[in-house]
Amino acid sequence: MTEATRGTQLGLVGLAGLLVGAALIGGAWLLTGDEEKTASPGAPGAAAPGGDLSAPERLGGFVHQDKVALDLDDGGKSGQETAERVRTWDSKSGKRLSDAYDGAPAVVRSFANSSFDSLFQLAIVRGSSPRPYVPYEDPVALGLEVATNQMVNFKEVDCVLYNQPTNAGNEPDSDAVSVVSCQRADAGLTVQIRNLSGDIAHEPSQVARLVDEVWAELT
Repeated sequence: MTEATRGTQLGLVGLAGLLVGAALIGGAWLLTGDEEKTASPGAPGAAAPGGDLSAPERLGGFVHQDKVALDLDDGGKSGQETAERVRTWDSKSGKRLSDAYDGAPAVVRSFANSSFDSLFQLAIVRGSSPRPYVPYEDPVALGLEVATNQMVNFKEVDCVLYNQPTNAGNEPDSDAVSVVSCQRADAGLTVQIRNLSGDIAHEPSQVARLVDEVWAELT
């Protein structure tokens, strides 16, 4: 086995770990549903039957995670297995999302940058959603510079953030903020980005712009 081949295989093992990690972070899933009756695993991010939704092929500098996995492994077995796992999980997540909205058209698609170290999941459903909720905290009473749980508005996009505790009077580090989710919704459409990891997770304004980019394509 050459060093290049060994490096590629190790990289794909890392990708699988990133996928699991990304699925476990980000706080409570604001768009949830029931298990099974899944769409075909061969239809990545498939919409509900009769649905008119599809995720963009590219979003900012991000593309579908299955494509990145294949590209990094040059179409090898490990890349194919990772890509199929991403497609299957996205398809099942899309069905859950549709079920949560009484069968409304829905699609879930996972995105990554070209090096697979910045990840997020895009969820779209033809249905309305309430604005996100975060519990009240008084950072002054807690002796903090900013509340640990926070909602920030970027025009029509609501972003739920988690801030690493920073003592009052100190400037928070650039990576102290993590995006839990960013969402835009009206009476007939919800667009949400969540399950973020890597550098993108610390850039709420950029995540909000990605939500707006999807919104503009669908309205």
